[in-house]
Amino acid sequence: MIKTLYYYYYLFYKQILRDNEPHLLATLVLAFSFSLLLIMIINISLAYLFSMVLGHYEMIGINVLMIFILYLTMHRTGKAKEIVKEKPMFFKNHILSILITFLFFAATSSYLFWGSICVGNILGTR
Repeated sequence: MIKTLYYYYYLFYKQILRDNEPHLLATLVLAFSFSLLLIMIINISLAYLFSMVLGHYEMIGINVLMIFILYLTMHRTGKAKEIVKEKPMFFKNHILSILITFLFFAATSSYLFWGSICVGNILGTR
C-alpha cells in the first residue's frame, strides 16, 4: 500500500505539478498523510478511553517523527527510485489506484477539519 501511494504521489508531483524534486515531495506528503492518520487514531482513542487529547506539540512531534522515518527509509536509502521503477498499482488498475490514492489523501487531510469536532463531541458526552 505504501509503495503504491508513494508512486502515485510521485506521479502527481512529476507530471501534474512538474516539480524539480518529486521524490522529496512525495516522501513528505506521504509522511504527512500517515502522521495525520496516526494522530487521528491516537486522538480519538485517547478522547474515548481516557478523556484526554493530544496537545499541539505532541501532534507536531508525531508529524516530524513520521517525516524523519519515511525520509530515512525511503528517500535516503534509494528505495524511492526502486518504487518508481516497479510502478505498483492497486489491483493492477491505474484508474482505481489514482482513485484510492486521492481518497486516502482526502480522508487523512479531512481530519484537519472534522477531527476537533469529533473529539469535542466524544469529550462532551462524558
